[in-house]
Formats: sequence, C-alpha cells, structure tokens
Amino acid sequence: MAKSRITIIGLGLTGASMGAALQREPLGFEIVGHDREPELAAAAKRMGAVQRTEWNLHNACDNASLVIAAIPLDEMPELLEQIHEDLHEGAVILCISDVMQPMLDLAQRVLPPHIHFVVGHPIYTGLGSLLDPRPDLFDGIQFCIGTEVDTESGALELINNLVSRIGATPLYVDAAEHDGIIALVEHLPRLMGAALMYTSSATPSWRDSKKLAGRQFAQATDIGPNGKELARAFFSNRENILRSLGQVEDLLQSWRQILSAEDEEGLGKLLTTAAEERVRWERQAQLKDWDRVVTFEKEDQPGMLRQMFFGGLLGNRNQKRTDK
Repeated sequence: MAKSRITIIGLGLTGASMGAALQREPLGFEIVGHDREPELAAAAKRMGAVQRTEWNLHNACDNASLVIAAIPLDEMPELLEQIHEDLHEGAVILCISDVMQPMLDLAQRVLPPHIHFVVGHPIYTGLGSLLDPRPDLFDGIQFCIGTEVDTESGALELINNLVSRIGATPLYVDAAEHDGIIALVEHLPRLMGAALMYTSSATPSWRDSKKLAGRQFAQATDIGPNGKELARAFFSNRENILRSLGQVEDLLQSWRQILSAEDEEGLGKLLTTAAEERVRWERQAQLKDWDRVVTFEKEDQPGMLRQMFFGGLLGNRNQKRTDK
C-alpha cells in the first residue's frame, strides 16, 4: 500500500526546515518537494529535507494528503488555481504566511469545499543569528495557526500534529487579530528600517557616514533583499500598518517636542521604560518562556540605560537584574 504523501512547495528556509524536522523520526509517509529554483530543490534533497523532488507541479501534488505552501504571497492565487484539482477530497493545504486574513479570503474564493485550508506563521526568535534551513529551526517556537470557523476538526488535528512534530508550539489565533499584531511587531519595524536606509543613503554625506554605520545601523535596517516582495506584504496588510504607523507618528511627534524643550528628565523616563521592556522581552524570547517575570531594581535604571544604549562601554557595575 502506497504511503500518504506530503508535498512541500517552496524549499527555502521554512519549507526545507519543515521537511528536515519531520524526518528526525521514522516516517509513515512520503515527502515530495517542488521549487521553481532548481538550486533550492537540489539543496533540499541533499540535506534530506525531502525524499524526492518533482519539477512538474501537478506531479508533485498528485494525490497529496497535505500540501505545505511556503511561497511568496503573490504566487498563492496562481498556485491554488493550479493544484486544487490534483488533490483528493479531504486534502489539507497549509499556507505559510505572515498575513492570515487575506490568505483565508483567497482560499474561500478559489478552493472547492472539499479542500481544507489553514494558514500558519512560525515566529522565529533566533535573536541576532542567521537563519539557515535546519531540522531544529522550529524547536520551542510559537507557530500561529489561523482557520475559518467551519474548518473541519480532522484538518485541524492534522496541522496540530504536524506543528508539534516539527518541535513548535501550536498557537491558535484569530486571523484578523493576528494581522493587526504583526503590522506592529513585524511589518512596521521593516517599514521604518527601509525609511532609515533610504534616508541615510540619499544624503550627500552618505559616502562618509556609511563608514561609521555599524551594528546598530545594520540591525535597524535589516529588511531583507527583496523590496518588491516586501511591498506586496505591506499592501496585503495595509490597513493595519497604517493604523500602527499613525500611533508611532504621534509618539515621535511628542518625543520631538520633548527634545525641542530640552526635557532631558522626561525623555530619560521614556527611554528607561523602553529599555527595560526591550531587555525583558529579549530575555523571555531567548528562553522561549513568555511567563517568566524579569524585574529591575529602581535605583539601577541608569546602569540599564548605559548597557542598552552604549553597549556596555561605560560598564554595568551598578546593574542588577533578578529573574523570577
């Protein structure tokens, strides 16, 4: 009897890592990979992420019980149109996307009722490290899952088991709420990073100032290499980004007024709060423990600011941190 088939479409970071993670234990199913880029398909095969690859998309999806689509947003409409007739009744498509509601709306328009559709968004927390395809990429991370209210329980159980098997923690979310949060914590930082990069490189002094741009500048402007793909992501979540952008614009305007008024104490309090929240969040993210309480003694706030904004140059002798 033939094994059940999982097809992974898109063998970049997420697709290849999912295939490799699934194969850390003995399989009762076959994993087939497909990618438009032959180099990515070959690399996934070499690392053992898939058991075989198929250049023909229809052959790759033929009779698959589960399709994992880890491709750019603008390629999803064409993909769903092409493959839904290749899938048998009850098959599940897991779309990997950082925006959920537009993908669910697309599936409602394109897919027949007998094909189940779920959106997944892995939240990578490897702070400061390069992300390369590897089997343990998902270990301990939150894996957001978004569905329609009438999605069949069997499809949800399949995705839940899949996410657990690759080492992640399933986190069921409301799609619209997810997209609002992602606008603030993923899309807006990249939008602001792009604005900073564009402004800096467009100034007459860039020839000299780029020599002084170091780690802080690199982290703040890390927006990825594909501007067109980033623009599509922004427009897919446009209303939420505009709302978050308005909030930040209001805050920056108030901070501008504080700077103009030379209110060092007022700005210091605001930056102290921001610095503490940043360290608290980073500590929880590193431990993947969001319930851990990280506190700071009040008299040690100046030391914390020195650590955060001057990279420890002035020392941290007065800093004390207690993890409870």
